[in-house]
Order: sequence, then structure tokens, then C-alpha cells
Amino acid sequence: MDKMTQILDIPSIKNDTNFWMVRAKRGFFFDEFMRNEFIAIGWNSVTKAMISQNLTRSQSDRLKASIKATYDESKPGTSLNKCIRFCYELKAGDIAVIVDNNRVAFAYIGEYYEEQSPTLTVELGKEVHQQIEKANPNTDTFTCPYIKRRKITLIKVLTADDTISPYLQSAIARNWHSLSDLNEYAELVLSGCFDTVLFKDKLTVTFRVKRKEEINVLDLANFVLCAARLLSDDKPETVQVKTTLHSPGDVILQIWNFAQENAFPLLICYMAIFGGKVGDYEFHSIIGVIKGIINHKYDEDKKKIELRKLSAEADLAEQQALKQKLENIETMRRLQLSSVDAYAEPLATAAKNLAVQPSSATIIDITKILKSQQEEQPPQ
Repeated sequence: MDKMTQILDIPSIKNDTNFWMVRAKRGFFFDEFMRNEFIAIGWNSVTKAMISQNLTRSQSDRLKASIKATYDESKPGTSLNKCIRFCYELKAGDIAVIVDNNRVAFAYIGEYYEEQSPTLTVELGKEVHQQIEKANPNTDTFTCPYIKRRKITLIKVLTADDTISPYLQSAIARNWHSLSDLNEYAELVLSGCFDTVLFKDKLTVTFRVKRKEEINVLDLANFVLCAARLLSDDKPETVQVKTTLHSPGDVILQIWNFAQENAFPLLICYMAIFGGKVGDYEFHSIIGVIKGIINHKYDEDKKKIELRKLSAEADLAEQQALKQKLENIETMRRLQLSSVDAYAEPLATAAKNLAVQPSSATIIDITKILKSQQEEQPPQ
């Protein structure tokens, strides 16, 4: 993979990843979940050792009767299913959407464990639940009394300045279960987690539009089309667009059959949108900077092939193949340079007018790119 492309560090999510929503009991456990990096589920009387994914009818009936008697549950079967799901169906690497009344967090799910504190009794869990029913979320606090837990690794906690897809928000609002399957909303979850992500061979790039005023149609059209052209090597018909744009909101571009090693066009697109003054570097002409990066990349590619071409080991057939590769490199160089001339400036202008901003998870450190170029320059 190209050294500069590695700087993008695009998250790649496994195809078998599942997505879950976990509620933090009216939000009272949310801060503790974030601080101590775990999620948990109730019904302390049911432990993992007591259940399995293949309970017999009699085992299931006994457990449901016990849950009903202990917790006065009207639907003990639903409670039992949540315990089984939390212990056995959630797996390391799945993604959790953790919600309270007003906040949302995204996290990788980790291994299961049971908290061994002797204070976390069945009675304590029931008592905390009763107190929460009458509590004021603005003034009252509680410590999570649940023993069934999973470690998490936080990806992102949405702040007041962040937007969330109204479709995902609607799904969350409609579902008040403590644990729910969100696989139907996988793409919306991922675009909330990451600005750029690769999942099931599809690259999803989410641009966060922060403009609160009305949006000019030309700005939106220029932004979508120019970004699509740069991302796809001027094949915009291969790019899908989705918007949850409600000023502010998101513009989502997707490309199928995307390979991480071909991420260089994404770097060009990001440079056009987010370029400017970074660190100690002042970009008087972002177009010139982008072209310099393009030329640097293709010069490096040419050097590798030319060295091989000079090798005595390369036979005639390989020499012809290498010659064709050099011609292809020049063709791609000209294509990307002409695309920058045509689309980078209108894209940058539209991005500025739309107030497109990267999240903290996807800010490209352009200084690393410039430093990388300087280190690779031969001594004078």
C-alpha cells in the first residue's frame, strides 16, 4: 500500500459484524459505561452458567418462572431472551450503539464477564430499579448494579455539535428495549461512527455539513458531483449518494468493490475539502499542493518499475509488461491532474459554503504527508 495512503487509516469492518443498541437505564448508567468502558444488562438472578442458546422446553420454563417470581415480570420470556442474547449472541468486534435520554455513543463490543462484587445482589438490582422509576435524571445518580457485563472500546461519543441520522434516531426512539438488534441500520450506524469506513467491499464516506442556514442548490450539487468525480477517478456513475441533510446533516457517498490499497483518490478529495492552513504550513494554493502529492506518488511508482526494468533478471515479456505499466502510470497521472484542475476548486468552494467539517476521528494530518515527502527526497 502507498505510504501516503496509509495515513488515511480507513477502518475496515468485518463482514460478520453485528450491530446492537444498548440502553443505559434511562441514562443513569451512561457516564459509568463511558468512564469504565463496559455495558451491562440486568436480571442478576440469571447467570451465563445457567443458560445456553439451546435450552430445553423444561429448562426455559423453569427460568421464566424464576424470573417472573423474582422480578414480577409480565413477559419473562423476553427477559430471558435478552440474557441469552447478551451472553451468547453478542461477540467481540460487534458494534454497540449506547444511548441514554439525550446522548449516543458508539463502541466495539469486547469479551463477556461477570462482576464478582458481593454487593451486586438481586435485591440491590431491584432496589435501584425502583429508585430510578422515581428519580430525577438531572440530579440523581446511581451505580450500575448489574453483574452480566461486556467490555467495550469506545469509538465515538456524540457531542451537542454532532449530528445523528434522523433515520437512526427514529429507530432508537421507537425501541425502548434494553438490548436490540440494529443490523437493519448497519450503514447508518457506521456513518455515525466514522467519516470513512470499509464494510462488505463498500467504501462509505460521510461528510458532516455544519451549515445551519438554508443551503444553495448549486453548492450542494457541486459538492456531491465534484467529490464523486474525484473519489471515482472521474467515473461518478459508480458512486451512490445518500443524504440525511437537514442543515446541519450528512452527505454520504458510497463506492462498491473498493480496495484499501486504491485509496489515493480519497486522499485527493480530502485534501481539496479540508486543505488550508495546517500546523506550520500555509497553503497559498491548495491545487498546487494536491498536484505535488499526485506527482510525488506517480514518480515513486515509476521509480520502482524503472528499477525493475533495468534489472538483468527481467526477460523480454516482463520488459514489455513493465513498459505498459509505465504508460498506464502516465495515463493515470494525467487523468488525476486534469480532474484536480476541473473539480478541486469548485469542490473546495462548495465545502466552505456548506461548512463541511471532519470529525475528530477522521482528521487527516496533512503535516505527516508533507513530512513524508521531505524525508523521501534524495539529499542535494
